Amino acid sequence: MSSDFRPVWQRHASAIFSGFLGDWLEERNNPLALPMGIFHGLTPLDCQAPRLDAPGSTLCLSIHGLMELESVWTFPGQSDVSYGSLLNGTSGDVTPLTLRYNTGRPITRNGEDLANMLETLVAAWPVPVERVILMGHSMGGLLIRSACHHGQAQNHRWLSHLTDCVYLGSPHDGSWLAKGAKATADLLNRAPRDYLRVVGEVIDVRSEGIRNLSRGEVVPADQGEPPLVPGIRHFVVCGLLARSRTHPVNALFGDALVHESSARGHERTGWKLAGVATFPGVDHIRLAHHPDVARQLVEWLL
Repeated sequence: MSSDFRPVWQRHASAIFSGFLGDWLEERNNPLALPMGIFHGLTPLDCQAPRLDAPGSTLCLSIHGLMELESVWTFPGQSDVSYGSLLNGTSGDVTPLTLRYNTGRPITRNGEDLANMLETLVAAWPVPVERVILMGHSMGGLLIRSACHHGQAQNHRWLSHLTDCVYLGSPHDGSWLAKGAKATADLLNRAPRDYLRVVGEVIDVRSEGIRNLSRGEVVPADQGEPPLVPGIRHFVVCGLLARSRTHPVNALFGDALVHESSARGHERTGWKLAGVATFPGVDHIRLAHHPDVARQLVEWLL
């Protein structure tokens, strides 16, 4: 399959529109709705017949967050460096992959599609797959949990190769910013002034993906909270805006979008984490491409 040669601005515009209105765009077959795809570098893979040079037996799939693209994983000024490539540089048998997807779709639908895609990819991989590592930034971490849930429900074989899940700044208990948008919209929608209700309605035009993010939902609410997949290692990475852990801005805003307690899944029950690391002075976006985080990941995963 050919590389994506669209201008960078066009790809980012699609990512932003998909985040806000992805479910609406998809229903109308609008080309701005990003299709789900797995990439190796800039090249999209055909999951049924993946072709690439020197495929490794370990697949490391990095999954971006809301309104992002797979480029969020690349280090500034080093377009060929990411957590996946650094893992490969240490072990020599890791194939770094990234996922691109429509972040406005319901997380459970994206999770089911990702589970099916992984089942196809692992079965068709050119060499026997020994290990699968999943990394998710922000919403990407929720998508990992959703994909694992659907994979278990469908008895997928790729789960037998899954060894590690890494959640970087993922709002397992919901994002304070998304929750704030919902609360503001609800308040304005009850306002006595027509113009205030209009503002509330505009704010309330949020995709189902954003609504899921505000509540930390990975499956429909009536299905209950799925546990973490047993028998594999789960790691959490948190960021904080200020370099001092005790600085009040950290208590108010966390990494700018996600509080540390939400990233740790403080309200989740029965969670057993193999490792947790917090990085003061590293904001939400930089969690996806920071040298200190990279060193921690290498220590955990290799």
